Amino acid sequence: MKNMIAIAAPLALITACSGGGSADADGDGEISGEEAAEEVANANINITPGQWENTVQFTEFDIPNMPEEARGMMQQQMGQSRTDTSCITPEEAADPEASMFDDQNDDCSYTDFNMSNGNILIAGSCTPEGMDGTMTMRMEGSYSATEYDMTMSMNAEGGPMGPMRLGGRVTGRYLGPDCAEG
Repeated sequence: MKNMIAIAAPLALITACSGGGSADADGDGEISGEEAAEEVANANINITPGQWENTVQFTEFDIPNMPEEARGMMQQQMGQSRTDTSCITPEEAADPEASMFDDQNDDCSYTDFNMSNGNILIAGSCTPEGMDGTMTMRMEGSYSATEYDMTMSMNAEGGPMGPMRLGGRVTGRYLGPDCAEG
């Protein structure tokens, strides 16, 4: 689940993906993290190495059992975006890390996993380690060789604060071939 929530930076690795098809290799109606990883590994990925900018903006949240002080802080953050940069090396571009969808610490499966023709749809659920309940997520949008734009929604049942719902937008864009020193 950590991979799902922090997906913005790693998405730079797959934004230029082409191809697609059925990721449900065993035909059981669910796409496991392993099958999703295999789908990415077998895709015709054409990633441009260099500097990428990744932005996450949460636009919706509903966490009924959240303490009031934390709720106030969260409301102040609504609509604000968090932007960071990442560097994709030529080695990473040549061998993308499909394991970002095969989280060994969580029990995850996907109901939809398609990256083709400039569109991306990833939907699934996980039972994060140490959490009583399930988290579902859906990311849907578009991509090209130089940018991506997706909406996301996450719902969780169980956990210390009870049920929760988050929604937002994830965007990224290629900045250029040279990575900033950091």
